[in-house]
Amino acid sequence: MEFEILIGLGVAIVTAVGAFWLKSKKSPPAPIPPKAVSHSQTEPVAPVTPVKAPVETKKWTQRLSEGLSRARLDVWGKLAAALGSAEDSSFEAAEEILYTADLPPQLVADLIQELKRRRGDFNDEASLKTVLAQFLSSRLDPVQKIHANPLERSEKKPKVIMIVGVNGAGKTTTIGKLAAKLAGEGNKVLVGACDTFRAAAVDQLQVWCDRAGAEMVRAKDGADPSGVAYDTVARAVKEGHDFCLVDTAGRLHTATGLMDELAKTKRVMSKVGEGFPHEVWLVIDAITGQNALKQAQEFHKALGLTGLVFTKCDGSAKAGSAVGIVQQLQVPITYIGVGETVEDLQPFVVKEYVEALVGLEKSL
Repeated sequence: MEFEILIGLGVAIVTAVGAFWLKSKKSPPAPIPPKAVSHSQTEPVAPVTPVKAPVETKKWTQRLSEGLSRARLDVWGKLAAALGSAEDSSFEAAEEILYTADLPPQLVADLIQELKRRRGDFNDEASLKTVLAQFLSSRLDPVQKIHANPLERSEKKPKVIMIVGVNGAGKTTTIGKLAAKLAGEGNKVLVGACDTFRAAAVDQLQVWCDRAGAEMVRAKDGADPSGVAYDTVARAVKEGHDFCLVDTAGRLHTATGLMDELAKTKRVMSKVGEGFPHEVWLVIDAITGQNALKQAQEFHKALGLTGLVFTKCDGSAKAGSAVGIVQQLQVPITYIGVGETVEDLQPFVVKEYVEALVGLEKSL
């Protein structure tokens, strides 16, 4: 009996295992077909590119105002407090403030006389700013009209511009920015690297020219600067360049021998053709203040300057000294710089400058 039970149990187990094996060997059920979708749903979807917010570009007048903010706050902005009363002592305080801007004594005396004469024309800060702006404009306008368009093309190519200045004034950087501006306007530009005594300066200028798409003439270290200048202008004439910018070695205005060498470079360029160079521009660092006037006087005596480039006006309260230099030399400011980028060097416009300097928001 027990044996029969065991036999039956074994048969049941074998049957169950066999059924399970047969079931596992059957084909899997067919997949359920997907629901129909529209053609537009099956098209690849392009990845979504996040839209970047547009970078706000400051207007030149705003950058100029920010650049001259120190001069405005440290000097011109203090005049309102000094002239808050009609007492004579207020004008004495105003005179002391103006001297901190490194203005020539005669210009300070003229401005104080003008403020006394027009004392009834200003009774608040806004009206005082208007009087100041009008006075400064009257001293700059007659000279600035000499150069309505400082980079106007010459009737006979190329227009040659000789750039001079002391070391550290920003001369090489200024030339690079000018080359970038001119090339960006579609002009064919050639730059002469005549500062053959400083390889770093030539390399720096090469970088600027490469970025701007301007060509450059360079010579071996220690080569005669006058010879490089001659070769540069001659090539510009031969190849029909629109502009030729001639860099020069930085010179201390007190070194007579070095200044004579600059004069020689200018004379050598004139041998290529009559009238070369058309322009001689002095790059002036605004931070130097009264020393900037002495520099300009010596360079003007040796070379006959036709224009000034005022740089680094964003780092000094002495940016107002530009007015005194223009008035004393009767040489206009062609460009003004308030920063490191190409856009931070712009043609000098009297109205923009005086309004930013004194903080006058409305137009004259």
